[in-house]
Amino acid sequence: MQALKSALRDYQRKALAAFLAAGHATLKMAPGSGKTLVACAAIEALGSPPTVVITPTLDLVKQWERVLSEQGISCAAVITYSLAARHADDEDFWAGTEFAVADEMHHLQEGESFRRVLVPIFQMKHALGLSATPSDDPENIALQVLPVVFEYTLADSLRDGFAAPLEVVRVPVDLSDEERAEYKRLTDKIRFLISKYGEDRYHTKVYEKDPMTGRNVYGGQITTERKQLVSLADAKFVEVLSIVRGLDAPRILVWSEYLEALERARAVLVANGVSVDVIHGGRSKEERAQVLADWGTRFRVLLAAKVGEEGIDAPEAAHGIILAGARTTRQNVQRVGRLLRPGKNNKTARVWLVYARGTMEEKLIGLVESVAGA
Repeated sequence: MQALKSALRDYQRKALAAFLAAGHATLKMAPGSGKTLVACAAIEALGSPPTVVITPTLDLVKQWERVLSEQGISCAAVITYSLAARHADDEDFWAGTEFAVADEMHHLQEGESFRRVLVPIFQMKHALGLSATPSDDPENIALQVLPVVFEYTLADSLRDGFAAPLEVVRVPVDLSDEERAEYKRLTDKIRFLISKYGEDRYHTKVYEKDPMTGRNVYGGQITTERKQLVSLADAKFVEVLSIVRGLDAPRILVWSEYLEALERARAVLVANGVSVDVIHGGRSKEERAQVLADWGTRFRVLLAAKVGEEGIDAPEAAHGIILAGARTTRQNVQRVGRLLRPGKNNKTARVWLVYARGTMEEKLIGLVESVAGA
């Protein structure tokens, strides 16, 4: 095999050396720090063994195939975690494969079916996990199979000039009187159920009928309803329109956990003459690829569900709006990581956090700002 076409940076060489010394390991590296290139270098350093790369989405499958081709690597197949999970117990499926690369390896922690993929990974001669946000729980089985042996943080990347500086702008909004009343009703119900059944049972057990709806409810369901209520607050979409109107940028990224919120944002933006498109898991691989190709030409605003948190590679994009924030640091790192590629002209990335004042969303402020100050 020919040598890689892209040279490694100093920290990437250190990451590679740490993996080669361990054999089975995870590299914890910030978004945009070149984890894919390190994996390509690992394939080369191991003598181009039969390799499988496992990724969470079809979009990332395509990106990996492109990078592998660019680097002259032909010994690797790229599949999704879903496909790997379906064949986790099929020895013939993995026969002959010597090296496994688990991209965004934190997905190995998500449910029993994905954890089963750890069995064939463990049995590989070599295995490499890649993630900006692996679990910090030392008891997690994924980290026992693929322990973290090297870390390169966002702070490191900023210090070395490989990530754009990040500014977080707080945008509080107020719930309407009707929304506030419903938020209070759901909050009171949550508090009542916790006091009656305890924190643990609240999240798992089915309770009596809700007097307002007549439905049997459980704690997690009520919490989700409250979160959805806040994510769809009318004032949020007014602010999104105001932010977009005030930006002279060809690419703007808007995130939400809920497709309904994205559709509401699209309706408001389109009604006011803003060109938009939506990327989510319900669209085909080909459709999503075309949407990303058209972003910045055919339309300005990309509305992204969870599928847009990993794998969007747009170094010139510098503006993002979190419409309904994720609760975990992992999701926040993945989201803002889409904007941290340095690009041209020494850009500064900006994220507007649109949250409902006086609600549980205020807890998101510290999580998002911790990414900027990581």
